[in-house]
Amino acid sequence: MLKTWNQLTKPRVTILVLATVFPGLYLGTEGTPSLSLTLVTMLGTYLMSSASFIFNQYIEWEKDAVMYRTKKRPIPEGIITPKTALFLGTVIMLLAFGILHYYVNLLTAICAWAALLLYVFLYTLWLKPRTEQNVVIGGISGCIGPLIGYAAVSNSLPLPAWVLFLMIFLWTPAHFWALAIFLKKDYEFAGIPMMPVVSGVDKTVKQIFLYSIAYSVTVLGFYFAEDRMGMIYLTSAILLTILFLSFAYKLLQIKEAVFAKKFFFFSILHLFLVSIAIVVDSRI
Repeated sequence: MLKTWNQLTKPRVTILVLATVFPGLYLGTEGTPSLSLTLVTMLGTYLMSSASFIFNQYIEWEKDAVMYRTKKRPIPEGIITPKTALFLGTVIMLLAFGILHYYVNLLTAICAWAALLLYVFLYTLWLKPRTEQNVVIGGISGCIGPLIGYAAVSNSLPLPAWVLFLMIFLWTPAHFWALAIFLKKDYEFAGIPMMPVVSGVDKTVKQIFLYSIAYSVTVLGFYFAEDRMGMIYLTSAILLTILFLSFAYKLLQIKEAVFAKKFFFFSILHLFLVSIAIVVDSRI
C-alpha cells in the first residue's frame, strides 16, 4: 500500500516543493514561525502536491503504459483503476484545501490550489501534449512554494516572494529538459513533444545553458531583493552559481544523455541548497 502511494504521489518531487516553502515561512515573519503553523502548512502543501500528481497519472495513464520509465506505475499495472485514482485525488485535494483554509488562511489555500490547477490543466492537459515549451509555461505550477510560505505567515505576497517565484520558474526548464534528454526515446515513443524530441539535443543543451544563466542571475539577485540576506547567503549563492554554470557548460560541450541525468539530479540538489542558505541566513 505504501509503495503504491509513493508511486502515485512522487514523494521525492514533493520534498523539493516543500523545501521551496521554507524560505517564505522564515522570511515572511520577523520571528520564527510556530511549529504548529509550519507543520500544518507543510501537511497541506504535501497533500495538495500529492493530489496533483495523482491527477497527472490519471490523465496520462495510457501514455505511461507505453513508456519504460512509467509503465510500472499503479494505474498501468492495474493495481488501482483510473476511476479510483480520480476519486482519491479529488478527496486529497479537498482535504488539503480545507486544512490550509481552516488552520492557516484562505490565501495559502488558494496558492496551493492554484499550483494544482496550473499543473493539471495548464501543463498536463494543454501544454505537455502540444508544445516543446510545455515545461516553460507549465512550470509556473512548480514555482508557487515560496508564495505558499509567505502567505502562511504574513497573509501577503511581497516582492521577495515573487523573486523566489521567478528563481524557480527559470530553474524549471533546465531541470526538466535535462531529464528529457536522458528519456528522449521514451518521450518520442509516447508522442510527447519535449524539446529534445522536437528540436534535437543540440538546441536543448543550448537552451539549458541560457536558462541556467538566467536562473543564476536570480539566485544572486535575491541577495539584493531581500534585506535580511547577508554574507552567508551571498557567499553560498556565488559558489553554488559557479558550480551550476560549470555543470551546464559541461553539458553544452559533451551533450551526453548520461551527463544530462547527472545534471538533472544536481539541479535538484542545487535548488535545495539555495533554499537552505536562505533559511540559515534569515536566522542569523
